[in-house]
Amino acid sequence: MGVQGYPRTIYFSDSDVRKLDDLARSNGQIFEDYVANMIHSKLMPLLEKQNEEVRVNLEEWTPNDWHIFDADVLDKDFNYSVEGSYSSYLLNRISSHTTRLLPVILSLRVLLSLSRQRNATYIPYDEFISEVYNIGQKFKLHLIKKEEGNYGFFERGMTDGLPWSAYEVELLHRGGNSRITKTPLTDRIKRSEKWFHQHYTKVKPGSRSPGILALLGLVQMKYENDQSWSRSNRKLALTKIGFELASSGNNPILDGTRKGLNASEVKSTLSEKEQHILLHLIDDHCPMERERILAVLRVMLANNDDFRGLERKAILDQIIGEGDKAFADNKAPNTLNKEFSSLMSRMVDLGLIIEGEGYVSGKAKFYSCSLMGEEFVSKNRQKSGIS
Repeated sequence: MGVQGYPRTIYFSDSDVRKLDDLARSNGQIFEDYVANMIHSKLMPLLEKQNEEVRVNLEEWTPNDWHIFDADVLDKDFNYSVEGSYSSYLLNRISSHTTRLLPVILSLRVLLSLSRQRNATYIPYDEFISEVYNIGQKFKLHLIKKEEGNYGFFERGMTDGLPWSAYEVELLHRGGNSRITKTPLTDRIKRSEKWFHQHYTKVKPGSRSPGILALLGLVQMKYENDQSWSRSNRKLALTKIGFELASSGNNPILDGTRKGLNASEVKSTLSEKEQHILLHLIDDHCPMERERILAVLRVMLANNDDFRGLERKAILDQIIGEGDKAFADNKAPNTLNKEFSSLMSRMVDLGLIIEGEGYVSGKAKFYSCSLMGEEFVSKNRQKSGIS
């Protein structure tokens, strides 16, 4: 045997050679051709399957893990947040790949937990992203397995944005969108981990795309050596507003499920306090995100007669038809459609809109404006001097 001219030797015992030779003859083949074909058609798929099964065996969430999210055990005498205010980036909007906001809260809780454990304000960035990924993956698996059905966390999209795992390939019957492909599982895992860090844990102050944690002023980064910009040289801390958000508690999922709430009892991924803090930060530091939110809410308030709410397609069609400037920078319809879907998911998390019940994949999706959504529109009208 050889690869590109390089010989490779495989040792077979005499008894194995006799058995293989007999099998080859019974199939009308010579020894070498038979063995080569069996390795390709039988052995390789078996080894790949076993390798995938090992990787799918994910670490399970345990009762001891809940301390990571527990904001009630903070050392009140220690300053977890850095002094000073956060930078104002004034970027257009949150990335369209940052579809849900629970991973943001989870990331802050993990950073707070690391800070508490080490009695240190600043935590190595490498340690932070590794811990967030591992905890996020474990916790997502816990939520997926906790309850199955129309009100399950997974079925309602409440686990979206948390790190992907190979386990999700088996969830097509539950509405999962992880396709079965020929891409090696190891490649898919690496790609999904990179995607998660890119859109949830990335922190690059001063960049055009600093990451949502820096964009909203939730974390502060410093460098141990001013001459080195390597990732291992970075350390991360919560800002005051980041600490407030991380320690606010009462998150319906991170705190509620620990206290016994079932999936059917959880109506939102964020608490009301978390929603208000995030809305305040978006209002102040993401002007295009704010304008897009307002455009959606204005359309919904003007067409809020149907008890079911307004169909998603109808909202987007009206925004396009009116040429709203908040959406005018997108030329490709597919890009706009994707960004609109992400925006609507974030607005659901923020409590600005309510998703219609009983949604089935492939069917029309309906939304209605919430009281918080009406208040957000009214507040921005007053701020701009519009009656």
